[in-house]
Amino acid sequence: MRQDNVINSQIHPAAADETGKSFDPRYLAAKKGIDDKALNQDVWETLRQALPQAAGSEPVNILEVGAGIGTMLERIIDRGLLTGLATYTATDSDPGQLGAAREYLSQWAGKRGHVLSWFGEHHGRLRTASADVSLVLGLACAEELADRSDIPGPFHLLIAHAVLDLVDFPAVLPRLLSRLKNNGLAYLTCNFDGETIFLPECVGDEEIVRLYHASMEARLTGASHTGRRLLTFLQRPGLELLAAGSSDWGIHPRQTRYSMDESFFLHAIIETVEREVAKINNPPSGLAAWARLRHQQVEAGELSFLARHLDFLVRHHPSLP
Repeated sequence: MRQDNVINSQIHPAAADETGKSFDPRYLAAKKGIDDKALNQDVWETLRQALPQAAGSEPVNILEVGAGIGTMLERIIDRGLLTGLATYTATDSDPGQLGAAREYLSQWAGKRGHVLSWFGEHHGRLRTASADVSLVLGLACAEELADRSDIPGPFHLLIAHAVLDLVDFPAVLPRLLSRLKNNGLAYLTCNFDGETIFLPECVGDEEIVRLYHASMEARLTGASHTGRRLLTFLQRPGLELLAAGSSDWGIHPRQTRYSMDESFFLHAIIETVEREVAKINNPPSGLAAWARLRHQQVEAGELSFLARHLDFLVRHHPSLP
């Protein structure tokens, strides 16, 4: 993959695009398989066991914040989390993402043999062999959702995937949790936690990564350690932390090769780091050379990449002290 194919592929766990509000749909599609491998299986299994208890005999009502192109819904259906009737409200602050989600999910459903019918621009019905899901694509930012009466709740499950390091979660998350039923669940995944590693090591790594993390902090204090901050936050009164675990990204070449998605993803990460560090006053003189070398290492099948994340599942007990 040539470097010019990834210009404007603007993403890292805690870095949005130039507007600070959106992600490249190509990146989100490429990231899906990487997240599949990274998501903590113990946290997922705890969710699988807890969700039917939270919903009881009612249809499952799910709200996703920052849904992007819909890859979490794809994952939930593919892994068999939903059976029977459900409502899935996938929200995003970018109307372009909602259009991309409609296209992406339609293509996925066709490949899987599911039936996805659309009624108007943002309402659909997904029917699979085991689930019947009313789908709503809603335009909303996380900060607004607590007050949006047009987004029907309360919900049995709240999902925030790779979102909480982009918002002031101590202020936003309690408002989102207020949309849950008593005993409702929150599945909070891919929360960046302070480690970005490129291997093999090369000149400039330590300073460039430090400045990259500093750019996250300049955007939002505490963003570069969202995972550990959440671990403490989710043990406050009224919440029961059911499961927590690492969901680190780890990409390495196999016989000097990557999958197409891995190659795209690595180029996008390098591009993001270079762009964000270049914004600071007096960026390192070797930044461009560092980025060229890292892109070349991807092309040669020599680069490995690690980034630390944490996943959480929490139960909401607002009536408890």
